[in-house]
Amino acid sequence: MTLDTIATIANIMASGAVVLTLVFIGLQLRQNAHLTRMAAAQTSAQLLSANMGRVTESGDLAEILTREAGHTGWTRSEFLRVSNFLSISFRHFEVLHTHRRFGVFEDELWEGSEARLRESLSDPDIRAWWAASRLVYARSFVKYVDKLSAELEVAQAMSMMGQD
Repeated sequence: MTLDTIATIANIMASGAVVLTLVFIGLQLRQNAHLTRMAAAQTSAQLLSANMGRVTESGDLAEILTREAGHTGWTRSEFLRVSNFLSISFRHFEVLHTHRRFGVFEDELWEGSEARLRESLSDPDIRAWWAASRLVYARSFVKYVDKLSAELEVAQAMSMMGQD
């Protein structure tokens, strides 16, 4: 064998090694992305559980949130409790929304989170809180929640017109 032939064979083997390395790296990246999505889903479930647990464990908070008079009947300390609870809730939704935008949080899981967000926004008192608190959240999330909130307001207004 000539030196040129040996060099050619060595180049082919080196190229093959590079291709195998790239395939391995691609598989590792895919596995890491999958693990990241799983971790995001688990973290979301833990955050939601912890926050919803506040209402479950505190009859006072549940009573405040469901009071007929709504936010007009809240004392200053009740408003603070509700505001902190909602801040935690909406920060959780914001994180999930951001994870979804970047492909970390699965669309299928987001559907349930969005349903919970819509449920929260269906309450006029929570929409009023959102309107006053929206400046502390990411612009993309604010835009998204504002759109949902407007849709719910229109739907509620239309349902009220049918009751007249």
